[in-house]
Amino acid sequence: MKLAEIFVPLPLYRIESDVTYHTERKPTVFERMVLRLCDPGLHLSDKQNLSLLGVFRDQLGACDVRELLDGCVSELSALGALPKRNALDTLEVPLTELELTADGLQFLRTDSLPVRSRTIKVSHHYDPIGDEIKPAKKDGGLQSQGSMSRISDADISLRPQNPLPQVERAIAQETYDWKNPATVIDRIVPVVHAAGWVERRLEISCSEDGVLNVNAPRDAALQRWLAQAQSELAWELLLADALTSEPNALLPVIDSSVLRDARTVRSIAATNGGVARARLCIIAQGVVVADAAIPTIVFSSEVSAPELIANSKQPTVFTLLMPPPAGMMTGFRSLSLPQVGGASAQAEVAGNLRLYWAGQPRLCGLVVTLNDQSATALWAKLRRDLEGACEHSDDPRIAFMSVAWRDVDALGETVWPWLATRAEQPLGDLMAVIEPATQAIGLWRPDRKDWKSAWERSLVRAIDESLKHTPNQLGPEEVVSLLIQIAQVLSADKAVPLQASLLRHAAPIRTLESLEKLRSALPSTTEIPEELLSVELRQVWLEHALERKELKLYGPHAIQQPLQDIEKAVQDVYRSIGEQALKAADNSQMDVRTLTPHALDAVRTWRNAAEHFHALNTSSPLWYVLNEAVESWNLLAQEKLAPVEIRHRVVVFDTSALMEHPELLQELRSNDIPIVPHRVLSELDGLKTSVDQARSAKARAAIRQLDATSSRIRHETEYTALLPSEWDVKHPDHAILSTALFFRLNEVLFVSNDINLRNKAQSLGLNTQDSKSYAPSRLVPAATPGIHPRKQDKRKKQRK
Repeated sequence: MKLAEIFVPLPLYRIESDVTYHTERKPTVFERMVLRLCDPGLHLSDKQNLSLLGVFRDQLGACDVRELLDGCVSELSALGALPKRNALDTLEVPLTELELTADGLQFLRTDSLPVRSRTIKVSHHYDPIGDEIKPAKKDGGLQSQGSMSRISDADISLRPQNPLPQVERAIAQETYDWKNPATVIDRIVPVVHAAGWVERRLEISCSEDGVLNVNAPRDAALQRWLAQAQSELAWELLLADALTSEPNALLPVIDSSVLRDARTVRSIAATNGGVARARLCIIAQGVVVADAAIPTIVFSSEVSAPELIANSKQPTVFTLLMPPPAGMMTGFRSLSLPQVGGASAQAEVAGNLRLYWAGQPRLCGLVVTLNDQSATALWAKLRRDLEGACEHSDDPRIAFMSVAWRDVDALGETVWPWLATRAEQPLGDLMAVIEPATQAIGLWRPDRKDWKSAWERSLVRAIDESLKHTPNQLGPEEVVSLLIQIAQVLSADKAVPLQASLLRHAAPIRTLESLEKLRSALPSTTEIPEELLSVELRQVWLEHALERKELKLYGPHAIQQPLQDIEKAVQDVYRSIGEQALKAADNSQMDVRTLTPHALDAVRTWRNAAEHFHALNTSSPLWYVLNEAVESWNLLAQEKLAPVEIRHRVVVFDTSALMEHPELLQELRSNDIPIVPHRVLSELDGLKTSVDQARSAKARAAIRQLDATSSRIRHETEYTALLPSEWDVKHPDHAILSTALFFRLNEVLFVSNDINLRNKAQSLGLNTQDSKSYAPSRLVPAATPGIHPRKQDKRKKQRK
């Protein structure tokens, strides 16, 4: 099983070498001749009396060679071919005193001279793992550099003690601008310097029996080194830091059998390689949580009961300290729950496990991730311990801890028992804990909204139960506050029924200001119970309606419509009858022209509103004063007009209607009272002798029908005082209309075939029809339609 893939820092070295070298050349003609003359083996007669200058000048006949010979002898002396002498007498001393040195004899035999020696510095990088030496770049760069303190132990073991052979091989194979085929290296003096480090990749694994194995599959040099290195050296250089570290001395010793329950194992010193996003993390004391933004439970021996620690910088981030459960798994490190829809719980234990390297036991600090089966069993135990320790806490942030792992369908199992105990108290006390409880769920389930519907169902149940323990006669301000709180914690469809139930616990409202606040806290469609509307409030509304002030009802409620009807009745009375007419009627005075149908309708509206007034169960002096004025005006109006015919309609017929359909008098509706004005009879009497035979025939037919139905027909005189002041009272049409106006305390229908006369009747508030519309469909006109009789007579007079 793979434990870790690690990068081990191993040292690199820089080897600075002082290289001394020289090159060779052929002697010049003069140098070669000097070497031969100075050869001890050269036999010349009188050699002790010969000098270099004398030979060249006297025997060879060379003139002016002193300067050339001087330079040649100086160079050979510098190369060590000739003995050191004073430069001024070298050319003239006997040859026997200038015999060649050993180097000079070598130069003579090889016919070559050396160039003067030079020393330069050559730099190499040396990798001790691969035993590789490479020329250093001009910028001196390495693969990686770092603090040498990290590799001090490895430096002792890997630093090359005698790098000369490697340097010699490297220089012999490398190309330099100072080296050519004639270059001879005289001496190399290398000095080793620590130059940095390079990270080398290792894979560490172990068997279930705890046997360690190390490989470098991507590093052939390191793999070869592992095969050749001593086991202890490999442990110290490669494994000790990765598998053991100083903090591990504080970790418990864990039996290696835990490896059989492992899904993965890694060294504590190795990085985790990224942590999956979790919704809850449970850790042991001293362990750093991977994600500080998720809810965290810490098992701490420093507490004896659950204790919540908030983050002062991030109020939504907190830690719950819990005493360690009994029988906790040795080395427990952490357990995290994945996000919704993720894998099962992930549990880790950490400690010193006894592993084996090269047959020797080693205590290694490891983190073991349990397999799914073992992690599930551990989580089941922790869950029972945690729920049992927290479910009875008064702090909802502690009591609701288990919502972090419960399915949304099971949230009620956590929140309802806690809410139920607090629902056995008045609603005000329950509402005080709802907001903190709501926030507590959000803390344990951050970034998730799936809990809100389940929480809402429990809240509805709790509020409904709490209302049973809530006293009645709650003050307006308290009721408004509770209404607002209910609306804030519940959706509208859930809040409205509970708000309506709460209203049954409210005391009657006595001021408009209190009612306005109550309405603002309720949905616009919620009806305020009638019992909350006090007598004082009803009196205020009634007085505002009677005084024609703005009526602020803040409905809907049961007396909203009655009050609106009263308001409308008051407005109709003052608009259609008028304040001056009411005052005049109080003195038994009345202008009959004010007796419009609208005024009479206002009386009927007022009387209907009186029923609503009695239903208010209140009293008002203003009401009684206005009611008496309206009734006085109505009595006086009845003295001026025809009495009311209950459940009957008065139908007033015009001359034109009777002439067009005389038979309609035989088809009267049962509840219609036919009225034929005296002025109509007079017009028919005049038309029966008309020269127009058709018109006279129609008039006589109408008169016969009147005679046949005389038992049902009522005749009425004209009441021109009822006409508008600007109308001509002598006009026949206006006289007929005044008769219809006399009956306007009743339901009146004016039947006429004269279109303009119907228009005038409608302007006075009367309903109108023509004879065809009023008459049954089977009736047929008595004769061909003609000109209105009054209009025809007017034309005759004009012709005369």
